Amino acid sequence: MGVGRALLFGAFAAIPGMLLAVIGWAISGSPQDWGYELWLACYLPFFGCIAAGLVFGWRSNELANEEA
Repeated sequence: MGVGRALLFGAFAAIPGMLLAVIGWAISGSPQDWGYELWLACYLPFFGCIAAGLVFGWRSNELANEEA
């Protein structure tokens, strides 16, 4: 159940990650050509939210097991 919950939380965390990536792209000036600086503005928020969702889903399973 822990892996399934972590994957579900990671999948749900992709939605705010996409929104943050678009906001970062817009704040960076919406350039037409792709540069290395856009990795920080677009990919970091997206994959960071997914990673945070995975960690939160995995940790919430461990906390539920400790309480039972």
